[in-house]
Amino acid sequence: MADAALVAPRLAFNAARYGLLPAPASAALVLLREGLSELPWKAIGDALVRIAQSSGPLTTKLGQVLATRSDILPEAVCVRLEALYTQQPSMRGRQLATTLKVAFPHGLPFRKFSPRPIAVGSIAQVHRAELKSGPSVIVKLVRPGLQREIDRDLNAAELLCGLVLTLPGLTSKTTRLALSNAVRDLGAALRAEVDLRREAQSLDDFGRRLRGNPRVRVPRVYREWCSARALVMEELVGEPLSAYRARAKTDPDAARRVADLAFKEILKQVFEDGRFHGDPHAGNLLILPDGRLGLIDLGLTGESGRQDRQRIARAVRAFVVGDPEALTRALLDFGVPPLEFSYDEFKADVAKVVRQSESQVVAQMMGRNGDGAGGSNGLETLVNDLFRVAYRHGLYVPPSATLLIKAIVTIEGVARSLNPNLNVVAMAVPIVLKSLRPPWLSWRYWKDRSLARLPGGGFVQS
Repeated sequence: MADAALVAPRLAFNAARYGLLPAPASAALVLLREGLSELPWKAIGDALVRIAQSSGPLTTKLGQVLATRSDILPEAVCVRLEALYTQQPSMRGRQLATTLKVAFPHGLPFRKFSPRPIAVGSIAQVHRAELKSGPSVIVKLVRPGLQREIDRDLNAAELLCGLVLTLPGLTSKTTRLALSNAVRDLGAALRAEVDLRREAQSLDDFGRRLRGNPRVRVPRVYREWCSARALVMEELVGEPLSAYRARAKTDPDAARRVADLAFKEILKQVFEDGRFHGDPHAGNLLILPDGRLGLIDLGLTGESGRQDRQRIARAVRAFVVGDPEALTRALLDFGVPPLEFSYDEFKADVAKVVRQSESQVVAQMMGRNGDGAGGSNGLETLVNDLFRVAYRHGLYVPPSATLLIKAIVTIEGVARSLNPNLNVVAMAVPIVLKSLRPPWLSWRYWKDRSLARLPGGGFVQS
């Protein structure tokens, strides 16, 4: 209760400070006069950004999550909330010195350390440095006192959520369940992100998986200098995919090669490796001097099992062949429907979304974009619309499934920005089919079984 008593006034003060408290009355007038589309969503989004930045890590992280949920919020609000990924205040002076002292209690291992961060987030910030042993490194530092703030804010959020759940007249069972799930998922994500040992482990895992891959690499981790508060890793020097996007018109062949490489490799992570980069946007993917794809910022990763791959394959097939019934069943496989769920109404809404976007998305997936200008991303719009339908019907989609789908949509959008005529179907089908092939169709499967049955585990010599 004490946590809620501290957090609620702070949120209210910041809402009033940035002009959001008077909004409900004025918004009601606009709704009556002009309709939903005329609400000042951009101004509301800007106010939400300032409130989140002033109210602690929980509200900032919540804003970042909502920035990806155009299925729930208006697009104008989501665009404004994206500022929470980059526009964060950095640690300075004494605070940075204290953080370094706590992170490296036995003394700094750096010959050089740049106090100016190259990236600042709500949880941590990133600096360039040079180890005393010579290599240039990237140092990621968690903000001091963050764990205490997160625990306090989460306790308050769980308490307030519990109070809401006791008010049946205020919200439906579906909304209350969605609220409870959202708080739980957000808490798990925050507590995982604040411990940098998890990201270090992800980098090690990806490094082992990619050891035999001549096309991709991740930074090496300097484990002896890593802890829950600090991550020290090799600096990959390369050109981000966003730079290739800027010169796609002047050097389309290079942009096309880069698009193919990035799309195939991320898709292989999802459908073959079972462990994938959860945020493969253009700034997190580099082309290294030797032509390899470099993956950075692996704080967010996901896992995909055979069942996940089958669900995606069924959903894509149902959409491509125009079978709303099969697509509805495939979507239900991803989530958990509420008690008061209407299958027929859900199917009708899914069919409506498919009718509205089918021709554009199929043409896009087949690489038929007419003048090659690319235009809007029909696949992203389709996925967001389907998520919006799921949310409206109270279908709870686990964060793992959401991350998997969003990663595919993100890399498809990145690749298409480099090559507007990207043929998703031609590139993806062989990878997806290979991942869905039963183990007993693999030559390696039978070879291993034969070896296991022979004396000494080897082939009989004739």
